[in-house]
Amino acid sequence: MIIVQLLIVLLALYVGSRYGSIALGVISGIGLAVLVFAFGLKPGTPPTDVIYIIIAAVTCAGVLQAGGGMDFMIQITEKFLRAHPERITFYAPFCTFFLTVLVGTGHVVYTLMPIIADISLKKGIRPERPCAVASVASQVGITCSPIAAAVVSFVTITNTKMSEK
Repeated sequence: MIIVQLLIVLLALYVGSRYGSIALGVISGIGLAVLVFAFGLKPGTPPTDVIYIIIAAVTCAGVLQAGGGMDFMIQITEKFLRAHPERITFYAPFCTFFLTVLVGTGHVVYTLMPIIADISLKKGIRPERPCAVASVASQVGITCSPIAAAVVSFVTITNTKMSEK
């Protein structure tokens, strides 16, 4: 019985991903309806705490961008990287890591990639090396950021699970 339920979930995800973004949610909802009404499963409660925290983090990032704070941090980072072009492969990941920790999203790396590539090319370093390491460091920074949606979601969900015991 559980294998059939798993197959329904996987089928809904597969079909939804084939049709696109909104269809994924709609078809997943249809799969949930099948599980609830055909198999009698009880749906869980929506993770409202996580949703509210994600909204707060996204709003903070938006205010940072609108107020010019993001541009200011990028300018400081660019000056630092251009002052030390010979160490771009070492310093670029640190910069993307710390910016991700401060901002709470890995999207900050997009603005730094052209800068990293430009500095690398001018110094004779293949740009894919510092860019790849900087991208990975940014993703690691998400797990260290106290305002990242992934970390907040994980903490909230595990806290909920621990309090149920």
